[in-house]
Amino acid sequence: MKLTLRRKPDTPSPECGVPRVRIKKLNNEAVIQSYLETKRNYAVTAFAHLEPGYPDISRWLLATEQDRFALCLIAKGMFPNYIFTMGDTKLLDAILQSTNLPGRTYITFQPEHLRTIEDYYELEWHLSVQRMVVTRGSFRAAEQTATRLRSIDSHELNRLYDLERSGNFTTSQIRRGVFYGIWRDGQLAAVAGTHLVAPTYGLAYVGNVLTHPAYRNQGLATICASSVTAELLRNCTEVVLNVESHNLPAVRAYANLGYVDDCRILEAIGHRKNFVGVIINSVCRKLGLIPKYEQGMEPDG
Repeated sequence: MKLTLRRKPDTPSPECGVPRVRIKKLNNEAVIQSYLETKRNYAVTAFAHLEPGYPDISRWLLATEQDRFALCLIAKGMFPNYIFTMGDTKLLDAILQSTNLPGRTYITFQPEHLRTIEDYYELEWHLSVQRMVVTRGSFRAAEQTATRLRSIDSHELNRLYDLERSGNFTTSQIRRGVFYGIWRDGQLAAVAGTHLVAPTYGLAYVGNVLTHPAYRNQGLATICASSVTAELLRNCTEVVLNVESHNLPAVRAYANLGYVDDCRILEAIGHRKNFVGVIINSVCRKLGLIPKYEQGMEPDG
């Protein structure tokens, strides 16, 4: 009897019909921008990395599954590294699993990303802030104005920032940014500046707002922030800033300038965990052995 060998019929893959996560590196600025625009004011820092000549080496990673997506920016050369995340939490986890992550890094992420970030990084500190935004139409300038600071004011600027251990601004940073200050008794009493400006995309980020302890509760910081905002809105359509929600005086001051709440953001500095640390952290998280973020929130400084 002759046996005829036949090809075994194909059996469907267990994953047949199940949506597959796709991860790819993005290089097209227009494509990257299209995703960032879905959360424009949240993504201000990411937009800045698209600006011509931005001083770092950036990787843009995208994960998609049907109509869901996650986007991750990994930049080397800032702080010395920077990570920005947005989108679906599950897909973000897929990105972080698939790529070589930097060691010590500054991270900007959405609140729902915290547990995923903690699976990969041991956080030195993390801070929850409210992002506020103002437009040309909503801006209400303060009655008084501050003085635009120049490169020659770098010494006085750093002297004031050193009170909060945040000095060391270079003359080129002052020249490229927008800084306004108020002088009292021959010294710089209050200042406001910028973290970044992304003119190509019409966005700017106000920060570095500080008043000398001897001159507080006089509204000087609000005047400085108003002057910076007015300058930025000449070339930008939206200006954002961050404020801690429980800092009610600051929230009210910015609201009086026309800033409104946009979204909540978490910022952190973290050290990359090793593989064993990732597994242990994941198991402890599932067993409920790691406290929730709100239980470990940094106190107001």
